[in-house]
Amino acid sequence: MSNLEVRRIPFNFDGAEFIWNPENPAFSIMMNQITFLVIGFERYLCKAIRASEPLITDPVVAEEAKLFFEQEAVHAVAHRKHAKALIDRYPGLQDALDRTISSYDQLMEEKPLEFALAYGGGLESVFTPFFKMILDNRDVLFSGGDSRLASLFLWHFCEEIEHRSSALMVYNHVVGRFGYRIRNFRKCVRHVHSIADMLREEFIKHVPGVPAEYFEIDPLGAVPRLDKIRSMLGVFDSQMPWHNPEKQALPAYYEEWLSHWEAGADVSNIYGKQAGAIQ
Repeated sequence: MSNLEVRRIPFNFDGAEFIWNPENPAFSIMMNQITFLVIGFERYLCKAIRASEPLITDPVVAEEAKLFFEQEAVHAVAHRKHAKALIDRYPGLQDALDRTISSYDQLMEEKPLEFALAYGGGLESVFTPFFKMILDNRDVLFSGGDSRLASLFLWHFCEEIEHRSSALMVYNHVVGRFGYRIRNFRKCVRHVHSIADMLREEFIKHVPGVPAEYFEIDPLGAVPRLDKIRSMLGVFDSQMPWHNPEKQALPAYYEEWLSHWEAGADVSNIYGKQAGAIQ
């Protein structure tokens, strides 16, 4: 039986600023890129999971895939709310969203299902070591920012930790060829980077008044070097044939966030500063 839980959280981002954490503007931009990318990527992944359903013969994998699909769909809905708030303020950013979705739609049309599952399995495996680094350093990355946005990303990253095995489980069951997945991993990473680069250019084009240096500063510059090294080693290990997501080191904040959720806390506004208090 899967341990995944589908949580529908009533986020509201009306009036959200593009630079929603003035203490770390480059990180604000990076998270904005993630919002737009998530909408395209998780839509793509959900299509792949849905297309895989007739090929899944193990009821355990089928249940995991179903709940994984539902979690990812909920993530996309929440990030669409964030993207809408930005597009309402900067209408040109609709082009950024359209181009992101179009890129993933084209990938779905041009590549076989096994490629989409490899894309999801490879990329989702990277998320635990990468998001652990972010969650472990949440104070320097999120505490000075709009609590609505900080809470969105902390919730999402914790659920990525929760379903860290799901995409790889589906890939291994339906496709099961390690060599195929690893051969295509660089293509998947290049695709993600191409979208991130496109979004950067769209942001520069459509969001006036943002100093150019904000797009050049290292968004993770406040993260200790040792944590970055550990994350990079974890990313490398995540692509090895012996990799088992269940045995990865997890951020302590994952359990803390779950305790807030289980206690009935308002996790849509749980970390950071109230928007009106940000200078």
